[in-house]
Amino acid sequence: MSDPYYDEGYHARRHKALIEDEEYFRARAEASARFYFAPAELGVRVFEYGCGIGQGIAALPNAAGWDVSSEAREACRRRGLRVFDRLEDIPPAAWDIVFCRHVLEHVEDPLDALRAMRGLVAGGGELRLILPREGHAAASFDPDLDQHLYCWNFRAANNLLRRAGFAPFANEEKYILGYRALLPLRRALGPGVYYHAARLVGRLYGNGELLIRARPF
Repeated sequence: MSDPYYDEGYHARRHKALIEDEEYFRARAEASARFYFAPAELGVRVFEYGCGIGQGIAALPNAAGWDVSSEAREACRRRGLRVFDRLEDIPPAAWDIVFCRHVLEHVEDPLDALRAMRGLVAGGGELRLILPREGHAAASFDPDLDQHLYCWNFRAANNLLRRAGFAPFANEEKYILGYRALLPLRRALGPGVYYHAARLVGRLYGNGELLIRARPF
């Protein structure tokens, strides 16, 4: 699987601040771990499908990832994160949680991607799929930086998961915003206050995403 678009400076443009600012990266990684995983899950085997530059797994002690972009994988390795170059190299049926955040809207064949994820989930494990909550306003006809190819709602995503061999069991909207803007609050009052403030700001501004949990059948 390859997509040269994501090796043509995409991450350097889209995630410039996260790549260059270690404080911001660490703050976001810690908040992300707390946002998507329960305390008891922080030590389980987590695999992130489409890990980008690694902020989703950097605060998880037993995690690894893969990304289509060699640029992104190199950014992960510079921070000491475990990443795989090829899907074929990833241990199958070995991960308690397969985590996929804001990826499925980018891939040309989302059903194939979900089937690949299914093969990674260990017995008794689950997929945790995060999708953007898209708006439907008028848009430019020119290509944009993010290159979202699909929009999702719970009904469509649940249907697709079933076709991929997953049984969804939880649908939830989650809200968070202000990771970078709230860094002074984190410095002054600590990570806990920072995390709760980011959740509050996300709710106030309606910056939501869709969380779907599913198990293989």
